[in-house]
This record gives sequence, C-alpha cells and structure tokens, in this order.
Amino acid sequence: MMQIITFISDFGSRDWFVAAVKGEILKITPAAKIMDITHDIVPYDVKGAAFILSAVYGSFPAGAIHLAVVDPGVGGERRPVIVKSHGHYFVGPDNGIFSYIYGKDSEVYEIVVDKKPSATFHARDIFGPAAAWLAGSRPIGELARQTSSILCFRRPELKNIRGCMYGEIVYIDHFGNCITNLPNSVEIGTIHVAGKAVAVGISYGVAQPGEVVCVKGSIGYYEIACNRGNASNLLKARIGTGVKAS
Repeated sequence: MMQIITFISDFGSRDWFVAAVKGEILKITPAAKIMDITHDIVPYDVKGAAFILSAVYGSFPAGAIHLAVVDPGVGGERRPVIVKSHGHYFVGPDNGIFSYIYGKDSEVYEIVVDKKPSATFHARDIFGPAAAWLAGSRPIGELARQTSSILCFRRPELKNIRGCMYGEIVYIDHFGNCITNLPNSVEIGTIHVAGKAVAVGISYGVAQPGEVVCVKGSIGYYEIACNRGNASNLLKARIGTGVKAS
C-alpha cells in the first residue's frame, strides 16, 4: 500500500537538502509517495511553518504522515518527536512547529535515536527515516516512546471588548493577503487594520483592481486582500499587526 508523506521545510530549492531527505525515505520505504508542501518557509520561521501545516494537513487522507522540519535548534537539546493528532502523524522537532495541530487528545512520542546523527542534518538522519518507517507500517512503539506533551508557543488570542473583536494578522501569503485569527464563524461588516477601515465582501472580485477588501478565507479565517495587488505592502501590515472587527 502506498503511504503519503508530506514534507515542509525552510531548505529552499538551491541545495541538496530536500533531495537527500527524500532519498533516505525511499531507501527505507520505496513505495512512499512524498508530497512537497513547500520548502520556501522563511529561514527559521517556526511559527509560519506551524500555521501552514495547520492549514494544509486536512487536505490529505487520514493516516497521512507530515514531515515538518524548520529546526533552528538542530543538534541541540530539543527532542525529535512524532505527534499523532486529528487522525494524522506529524514528525519533526519539538520546537513549537506542532503548536496549531496539538490538542488535548493528541498523543506524543519521542523518537528513539539508535545511531549518532550528524550535528546539522536531523531531517536526513532522524526525521526522514522515522517518517519512512511509519509509512512502511512499522509500529510507532518500535520507533519512539510515548511522552506527555510538547513545546507550544502562545497562539494569538482573540478579545471581545464592548462588542468589537480584536485579533491580529498571523500569516501573509505569496499574494500579500493578510490572514487573521478572526474565525469566519463570527459575522462582521468591517475590519480595521493599520489605520484603515476595510469592508467585508463575498470575494476578491467585489473590489476594484488595487482596492483592498476583507473576505472569508478558505481555511476558516478572515483575510485582507487587494484585488490584483499586495495588501500587506499597501497597508504596511505585517505578521502581528493588530486588527479590530465590528
């Protein structure tokens, strides 16, 4: 049976890193189907990778294995882990990258490293092989020992103050669309960001070219976009910029 392994990293496409990890996976489980999510994460941006992982894993069948490696602490004391959550498996460093997918029903396992890895390439030496063995139907108990929890960063909070919702921009995509932590389930008419009031519309196309609009995004959160433009640049908005919805 072919097993899906998705792969997300900050390795880029210039070097041999992604190919080396895939090669190690295929040596162990030749039938694995490796699906690249992206390798263009901003270097060391654990929070950005965590958000993308949470946005995409649900598009894959239950039981898929998600290899996520943005690992500025490689070779240090952070643990190599497997997290079983929402019917999926997540493999990577215990540095906050699984903050969005971790919940009270998640199971956490620390990978048992049975041979000395390099100090700089745990994706190749630890995480890729662990994902490969899982894809090859090796029991998780043979790869890792169960533990209690993982490191999670503080996720941006929503506040309701006198009828207004306050949140922030948590991710900016390739188009410059500013994704907020305001859920689509909250009905709002206007969102305020960077000193500008932006009306909520049903789609990008309701705005004129170069005009900013707020829409209900495809992953369940409001996003601020510019029709045929870059909302982040236009508004000078960044990750962490506050938003107010009314």
